[in-house]
Parts: sequence; structure tokens; C-alpha cells
Amino acid sequence: MRQHLDQLWRQVYPDGTPCPTVRPGDIRSRVNAALDAAPSERRQPMRHKTRFAAILTAAAVALGSTALAVTVQWDVLDAFFRGDTSPAETLVDRQAPSANDENYTFTVESSVSDGDTAYLVVRVDALTEDAAVQLYSKYFLNMDTFSVYPVADPEEPIPEDLGVDEQTGCNIPARNAMSMGVREIKQAATQTSRTWQLDVSLDSNEAANYLHARLCYMNRACTIALPLSPAESVTLDIGASGPGSPTSENAQGGTITLESVTLSPFTCQIAARHEDGNKEVDPLIFFLLEDGTLRTSGQLLFHSKTSYHSDGTADYSYQFQEVLDLSQLSAVVFDGTAYPLDGGAAYGVEVDSRLYPFQLPLMDRLSEDSGLALPLEALYEALGASYTWDGEAQTAVCSYRGVTLELTVGSRTALVNGVPVALEDAPALQNGILAVGNDISDFLGLNTFVVYNTEEDSFLDYLCWIVIP
Repeated sequence: MRQHLDQLWRQVYPDGTPCPTVRPGDIRSRVNAALDAAPSERRQPMRHKTRFAAILTAAAVALGSTALAVTVQWDVLDAFFRGDTSPAETLVDRQAPSANDENYTFTVESSVSDGDTAYLVVRVDALTEDAAVQLYSKYFLNMDTFSVYPVADPEEPIPEDLGVDEQTGCNIPARNAMSMGVREIKQAATQTSRTWQLDVSLDSNEAANYLHARLCYMNRACTIALPLSPAESVTLDIGASGPGSPTSENAQGGTITLESVTLSPFTCQIAARHEDGNKEVDPLIFFLLEDGTLRTSGQLLFHSKTSYHSDGTADYSYQFQEVLDLSQLSAVVFDGTAYPLDGGAAYGVEVDSRLYPFQLPLMDRLSEDSGLALPLEALYEALGASYTWDGEAQTAVCSYRGVTLELTVGSRTALVNGVPVALEDAPALQNGILAVGNDISDFLGLNTFVVYNTEEDSFLDYLCWIVIP
């Protein structure tokens, strides 16, 4: 039923919220490029070109050169991780190598990696007015825009391109990473440049000493050989079976065997085995810090990718939401047992039952274009958190994990620790129950998703919400 996930997601989140486990954007852009846009539509108005010429002239005068150099680099740690990133500062490569031709300069502003993933911030500068028009065209970003893949030898020959996309003019590279996420850093954009963050899967079966990185609107000679200095990691042998986490296709969860957990400051990689052939169960682990604090996978992890194997095993790769300081992590906890990072003997740990995944009933949509809503009071009750309701003011005030949230019926403005924040939809009373949009999960650091019926022809039959604290 995984082939239905993208369709399901669009039904549950018709507002365009991206699906966290599928990246259809590149495919969609390529199809759109082939079907929708006539060549004339790829041009922007002459007014834009005239304005670019004025910017080009002003910049040349200011810089004493025709080069439109941008001297401020966007930091890769700030792009991918929140909170304190200082534990990984020394691991970042800020050499900012670049390549250029007559149209573009392609720069890797900063990068960092471990044995599983390389994180890059790349910038594309347009050097001519036509290139700037193309840079901001609708289909500039497509599945072939960037070619980035690991190599053992920086002198490894770059294979011939497969051709040129007639619609976009982008070269079609013969090689790319097995998995690559691309997201624009829109606040870094200028009139003549755009910046993206790329997370690139590294092939663990080969020695990845370098990356070959290229903007495919440029020729193969403009490929950058980027050295990799992977962060050190720690591997824990678990070899135990226990409860797994529910998924969008399985509300109950089930048993899963964790073979090992590998941790770096950036990723958590889990080797697991599914019991009874049930793939619809995810690992469920906790992180015990040196100060005794227990943090959940919902607090720390983004689900990145999963690889299933014919022998029933699977590899999970997660990105940490924050840079993890391994020196401050005492153990990984699975099924009430702590596995110390220092290699010591495993020992029992009590985990609050409210930290495990739970179900909530579905509420009606708050608007025609919104996703399904959540019952707010039931959510906070299940979390064991503070919740108060002022019937006269039609306002709920609730607190969890240091975040105080104030919501008012009919208002699209929430107060998050006293600061006004816009909501996608206004909360509403449904049969006397306060229903809220799923965007409040972001304020609270919760992983929430809808489970659906996997029976034949029933994949759009929604069952319940799953909340992973």
C-alpha cells in the first residue's frame, strides 16, 4: 500500500504540506516541465531583464568588477539543525570551492558529513541577464538540476551525460546519489542568486572520500571534487526484540528486533529485523542523557529513509533535529533497557508510559482546504500536560515541555510563550470539543500522523491520529 501514500497525504493535507517519507517534488517538476510549459512561458517579462541589467551595472560599479560575488556564506549547521550547533563546528568544511562558466557560478558554501549522509549548502549565481531569468524560471529546479554523488578518488572520470532536457536546457547526468533531498533556503536569495540545502546519501559499501558536485546547467568540466571528513560515530549492538512504533498503515505497532544502532552528531542509523514479515513497524527508541533526562525519538529524530531487504531485515536512517553531542549521551533505551555508549552492561530503565505512542480520534476539517483536525484537550490529557479552558473567553491555555500555547476559538493567531504566531486554520468547537489543526504539533515537538485502512480499496478510509511524543 505504500504506493498510495502520496495520494493519501494529499487527501489528508490538501494545503500542500509535504509528505515526510516521499519526495515527489522532483518527479512532479520534471513531468510539469515536459507537459505544461511552452518555451515562451519560460521567459520573464522584459521589465525583469531591464531591472537585472540595472542591478548588474550597479553591482559592477560597487565591486569594481563584472563579477556578482556574494561574500556571505550560509552555514550548513544552521540550515539543517536547530538549537546549539557548537559541538559540530569544527567538523564543518567552509572552504567554499566553486566552478563557473559564462552563465553561472556554482559554489558549495559549506558542508559536513558522517558515514551515512553529507549535508551541503550550495549557491548558484547568475552571471548574465539571460541566466538570471532562467535561474528564477518555474522549472529551473528539477530532478536533474544537481548531480552529487560519493567517490573514492577525486580524479574518477565523470561519465558522459545522458542528454539534455529540451524543456529546461538542463543536462541529464548519468550518475547521482541514491537519495538526495533538496530544499531552497529562500531567505538567502538575492536578485541574481539562489541557495539550496542538499542532504546526500553516501554509499556505505564504498569508501566515500569525496563528493562530485555539479550544477547540471553547466558542463561536466565544472564538477567540484569536495573532500569528505566524516564525523566519528558510535555503534551499539542491541540484538533484542521489543515494541515497535505504529506507522501510517498500522495503528497498533508490533514487535521489531533491533540489531544495532549507530550514532553520529547528525544521524541515527538502525539495523532491524521485522517479525512475521510485518514491515509496517518502525523502531521505537529513547535517548538517556548524562544528566538523567530521557528524550524521545519524536523530540530528536526526523525520519529520513528506510531500506527493506529480502531477508526480512531493514535499515533505517534518521537525521537528528539538533546536533547531538555524543559526550552528553549516556545510553540508547529500547524496550525499557539502556545500552550505554561506553560499552558497559545493559541495565533496566523506567520509561514513563505517556512517552509511548498513542491514538486520538479524528476531528472534522477546520476548512475546506485543511487537513483533519485534532482534539486539543484529549491530546494534552494523554501527554499528562497542563490544560485549562475559559468558556467565557473561548480560550484554551496549555503547557508542555516548556511551551505554553494559548488558542482562541475562531482566531488564526496563537500565543506561543506569549509570542503571536499565525495558524493555518482557526480552532473551532465541534460538538463541544475544541478541534485544532495539526500545525500545533510543530510548536510542541510532536510527531503526528493519520493512520488509514490498508484493506483492498479502502486506503482512504481514515482510522485515527497517532501521536509520537
